[in-house]
Amino acid sequence: MKASPARWAPWLAATAGLALTVLVFYPGYLSFDSADQWQQARHASYNSLHPPLQAMLWHYLDRFWPGPGGMFSLQVMLYWAGLALLVAQLKASAALRVGLVLMLGLWPPLFGLLPHLWKDVPMVALLVLASALLLHDLRRPGLVTRVSVLGCLVLICALRHNALLAVVPLAGWLVWREVASRQWRLSTPLKLLATVLLSAALQWLASLPARAPSVTPADSPWSVVALWDIAAVSLAENQLLFPPGFARADVDLALLRERFLPYSNTSLYIDDAFRHSLFVPYNDAERARLRRAWLRLPVEHPAAYFTHRARLSALLFGLHPGVLPDRMVLMPGIEPFADNPPISANQSKLNRVVQNGLNALIDTPLFAGWLYLLLSVALAVAAWRRRTQPQARLVLVLLASTLLYSLPLTLIAGSAELRYLIWLLQGGMMAAVMLYWPPAPVQSAP
Repeated sequence: MKASPARWAPWLAATAGLALTVLVFYPGYLSFDSADQWQQARHASYNSLHPPLQAMLWHYLDRFWPGPGGMFSLQVMLYWAGLALLVAQLKASAALRVGLVLMLGLWPPLFGLLPHLWKDVPMVALLVLASALLLHDLRRPGLVTRVSVLGCLVLICALRHNALLAVVPLAGWLVWREVASRQWRLSTPLKLLATVLLSAALQWLASLPARAPSVTPADSPWSVVALWDIAAVSLAENQLLFPPGFARADVDLALLRERFLPYSNTSLYIDDAFRHSLFVPYNDAERARLRRAWLRLPVEHPAAYFTHRARLSALLFGLHPGVLPDRMVLMPGIEPFADNPPISANQSKLNRVVQNGLNALIDTPLFAGWLYLLLSVALAVAAWRRRTQPQARLVLVLLASTLLYSLPLTLIAGSAELRYLIWLLQGGMMAAVMLYWPPAPVQSAP
């Protein structure tokens, strides 16, 4: 039987989007963090400051596709394939399916983040794929589909330390679906317990790469955020609040004012003025001392601490776009690092036109997290009103995932980089599509 145009339309659109992405951005963009990951991949020597799975995969890709091009191609193929699979589940004409795929994939902030070789990008690509599979499971329930989702969730957890927050609602959806499909009579507390246990199992599986002999454990990576928070409160209170041994003897308020940036912690660590644990591990007493000083900030200095965190949140969610440097939003280019081979970013005319266009939009609401936060709230209200419909319930779960991942950043983020909100942006756009363009007829609606 000949396939209808509507069936292959999203895949054709995704192929066109993939081709455009490669033409515009290949071999991708490498920030300092990305270049560090590539260097680890080249030498097969990793550390757990960043979850090592991506660098491990990059190591094997680099053998037959040297440079960042292989990893770039893999992540953009995964992303566009996920979008195609998602839109392929919708009840829509061929033209509408093409339009939806291209709208989602070429949405300016998402298209601008896509070429960066950050773990955030493959993480969100896998979240797109997992969401598409869950929507497919609404139409054609099946164990294979749900197991595939579980595989995606493990990989998601293995890409970012805080990715579990995005995974828990999706794991809960799987538990509820499985219980309903098997007609088990489990109470809500038992289903919640099953969700917790499943999430813990997924996180344990995701942690296995970090236990490989080639991975050097990173001690207390939270220290760079803790010291930055202490620095902010010290400036507000006009007194140094660092525990003994964590600031060099010559550090004073004047030096701290010179170093401190309200949108990023990295400026504190240009030398050894502030002692984090990334290169020289703390002993147990030092670790406990710094943790205690950090956790006491909101209790002993609530006004200063929450003012600092509110300021960061305002910058992160785009309330003051003129204050935030453009490189906190997009980082086009390739950073040299250690012994990485010299390589140039895409310098074609097409790249310049597209990148300049994206850069011109950075200070607009399109790149502001607050817009997608409001969108998520509005969609949650609309989905709640339609909660008798299976796809509306899935949209609620998807929005819970985006918000649970994004909102804690107000307290734990160490900078105001837009990439931290990539799932809020992507999930909000996908939720709108899933809510207002329903899937093909549902076979099962537990």
